[in-house]
Amino acid sequence: MSISDLGPYAFVDGSYNVKTKVFGCGGYVVADKKRYEIKAKDNDPEMASMRNVAGEILGARLAVEKALELGLKSIIILYDYEGIEKWAKGEWKRNKKGTKAYFEFMQENKTKIQIGFKKVTAHSGIPGNEEADRLAKEAVGNA
Repeated sequence: MSISDLGPYAFVDGSYNVKTKVFGCGGYVVADKKRYEIKAKDNDPEMASMRNVAGEILGARLAVEKALELGLKSIIILYDYEGIEKWAKGEWKRNKKGTKAYFEFMQENKTKIQIGFKKVTAHSGIPGNEEADRLAKEAVGNA
C-alpha cells in the first residue's frame, strides 16, 4: 500500500532553534492530488519550553485546520513523534498547557473531520517526512 492509498494525508514535523528559542513546524497536506504546504513558527515561552515537541503539536494542528479549510471529510496525519497521536487520543498524560490545549483541539475537531494517525520512522529516507523536517528547520531558521 502506498501513502496515496490512505486518502487525504499530511506529513508534519517540528523543530526548535536553541539560539532564538523559537519553535516551528513544517509539512504539507495532500488532497485531490494537490499539495498544500504548512510552515509556521512561534516563540511563546511556555510552549517553547517543550522545544521541538511544541512544533510537532503546531504542525498537527495546522494540518487539521488546513483539512477543514479544504472541506475534507478525513485526514491521516503522518508523524515521527509518538506524542502527536497519544496526546490527541488521550493515551498520554497531559501535564502542560500545550498538551492540554492540543488534546482539547483534537477532541473538538474530531466531530468535524475524521482524524487518523500513522507513525513513520524519523530520518529514515521517507520523502514526505524528510520534506516536513526540512520545512520545519527552515521555519525556525535552522535550514
